[in-house]
Formats: sequence, structure tokens, C-alpha cells
Amino acid sequence: MKNLAGITAGCAAGIALTTAVFQAVGSPVQLIWGGVPFRTAREKKVLRGWGYIRGRSATTLRNKYGAYVSKVHFYSGRRVKKGDCILEYDDFDLRKKIVSLENDIENLRRELAAREIRLQLTTLDPLPSDYRNINWKTRRAKELLNRTENEWRTYERLHKGKIVSELDLRSKKQAYQDALAAYQIAVSDHERVKNGLSKLYVRSAEQDVALLKTKLAGLEKELALLNEEKKYYRIVTPYDGIIKTYSDTVHAWNNAGTAAACIHKIERGWYVYAYFEEKDMIRLADGVKGRFFSADSGHWYDIKIFEVDKGRSAAGDRVYHLVKFTVLSPVEKCVRVEGSGVVEIPLG
Repeated sequence: MKNLAGITAGCAAGIALTTAVFQAVGSPVQLIWGGVPFRTAREKKVLRGWGYIRGRSATTLRNKYGAYVSKVHFYSGRRVKKGDCILEYDDFDLRKKIVSLENDIENLRRELAAREIRLQLTTLDPLPSDYRNINWKTRRAKELLNRTENEWRTYERLHKGKIVSELDLRSKKQAYQDALAAYQIAVSDHERVKNGLSKLYVRSAEQDVALLKTKLAGLEKELALLNEEKKYYRIVTPYDGIIKTYSDTVHAWNNAGTAAACIHKIERGWYVYAYFEEKDMIRLADGVKGRFFSADSGHWYDIKIFEVDKGRSAAGDRVYHLVKFTVLSPVEKCVRVEGSGVVEIPLG
């Protein structure tokens, strides 16, 4: 997310220092900045503001989740390349979820392998033992039914002649009824097999395998998302440049959305952002040139206005505006990004 990061951070300090500078304007004393004396605005007939230097393009990098800083690889002022990890946040809870999910996936894979073997066995021999040799069992049940019926009828006639007892007759009748029930079950099982029971067993085994595959695929997608989420616990540079770090204290807690670092792309040049009093804004417009004194290098640099911010910032009874400059002169390597200095705009 490219933005004008640092404006808000430097605004309060900038306004405070600018106030001190402008309080001295008009007085016959000299101001000292980095060992270099400055004459007052009245003596030199210049507009003066406080500013800081930045890369032409800057991006603020923020953390997505609240977490503790666990590692810091680069600090402010270091040059970084695209893909370098500036700092890392503690992802212990996320790693626990990933390990737990990996174990669930491994267990599910083993269960799926067992179900696939069971499917192969079911395909080869789909029917359980009760349904095997069903034709023979039906014939056997029919024969038993016929025999027990004959015995029962015979005992009925013998009972009428008082040759066998009532108890023997009831025993034979019960044996016939049991045989009839067994035969009816055999006939029913025979009909089930005839109507495709074996195919149903195979389909049931196939469905079990399909359900496990679907569940496994869902867990694997969830694992991929968790692994993708790990990248949000690392602050990585999107391009080559110089960084300004904000969250560089190990074990410090950072809320979600905290600005962790700002990376400046300096290959295309430098900008200076400076604050001027509202009463002086009528003299400032795009294209107006001036110069910037860097406290880091102790040198002056030619600058030109490219944007005047209409936003207002108040400090006490004074109101300030942000003015943005393009740096025209080559900048020494010792100058830090967001390093402060003084801006002078000549009058007349």
C-alpha cells in the first residue's frame, strides 16, 4: 500500500520544531542547525520551514494480526532487496493449528487406505456370509419345511388314535413353524440377492471411500490456507530500497494494523516534505524553488515544489501546511530517509 507514510508520524514533531523556528523569525539572533548558523528570515528575506527527506516512492508495511515481534532482521537505514524479511511475528498458535491439522490429515489418509482395501474386497466378494450360497440354503430350508410338515401331519393322525401324547404333537408343530419361518427368511434373502443386493454393498463401500476423499480434500485445503496465512506473520519488502523500521523491539506486542516499517524506493530520486505557516502559503506554489539543509550530511540541496497540501495542522495559535519538494541535487549516501533539516525559500 503506497502512501505518504511518515507525514502523520512526523507532523507533531515537525510542527513543534517549526514553531520554534518561526518564533525566532524577525528577531536579530542567529539560529544554529547542525553547527551551521542561519540568519533570520528578516535578514535573508526567505521563508523557512522544517522538513524531512524521503524516497520518491514509499510504502508502509503493516502487520495483519496482533502478535509479538519475534525476530528483527533489518533496522532503520539498511538497504534491502525485494523479498527480504524485515521482521517476523510470533506465530506459535498458528503453528499449533497446522501441526494438529497435519496429524488429522495423516490419520484420515490411513483410514482412507483401509477403506479402499475394503472396497476391493467387497468388489471381489460383495455379499456377507449370510447371503452366500443362497440358492442351496433356500432349497435346504424348503426340504426341512416339507419334512417337518409331514412329521407334524403324521403326529396329528397318531394323536387322534391316542398313540402319541399332546406334548409330542406340539413339539412337531413347533418344529414345523420354525422351519416355515426359516424358509421365509431364505426366500426373502434370495429375492434380495436376485434384485442386486451385491451391487448395493459395492456402492455403499464406494460411497464410504468417496466421503473420506471429500473430507481429506477439505482438510488439505484448510492446511494450505493456514500455510498461506503464515506469510502474514512476516514483514517482507515489496521492492529494493531503504527501510525505516517502527516495530523493531523483540518481544514487543503490536496490534493488528500496526505500521511495522516503511520502505523508500530511492533509485528515482528524493523528496522533501516540509511544514510552512499558513500566512506564507500565498508565496508557495508548484515550481517554486528553494533549498534544503540536511542535518545528516551538513549540506544544502536544491529543491523544487511539486505539491502544496491543502490540509491544515494546528499547533497552538499557529496553522501549518505540508509542502512537498523534489530534490534536484545529488544526495550523499550519509543522508538518512526521513532525516530532518531546514527548508529555505527566497523571497523576491
